[in-house]
Amino acid sequence: MHASATESYLATEVMTAPPQKLQLMLIEGAVRFAEKARQHRQAGEREAACEALIRAQQIVAQILAGLNRDAAPALVGKVAAVYVFIYRSLVEAGIASDETKLDGALRALEAERATWRQLCRQLAGGRADSGDAGAGLSLDA
Repeated sequence: MHASATESYLATEVMTAPPQKLQLMLIEGAVRFAEKARQHRQAGEREAACEALIRAQQIVAQILAGLNRDAAPALVGKVAAVYVFIYRSLVEAGIASDETKLDGALRALEAERATWRQLCRQLAGGRADSGDAGAGLSLDA
């Protein structure tokens, strides 16, 4: 019952969220999975770490696929370069078990998260809850 209620809440949250909040939710999911990968790696759980990295990679790939390349191509190209860097870093972190690559990806994701949180707050008129998109929600399903 609890899982069903959480899934229902998440579905409603996603279906009613403005685009900027959806972007923030995706970034937060990528951060969450990258951090899980680190935790699993530290615990010696290689398979779970790999699965978490793959989930983070999938989210970043979805962000890249969702970029509107027709709107401000120069700006979109710069944004795409950031996400390509993140994606490659996550892949290299998995292939070489390179903690430095994972750290770099996480730093970039955290900077993106801070930027999108600020944008969500500004667009919502500064409401306190707008910066907590997806807080407490799990994209593990």
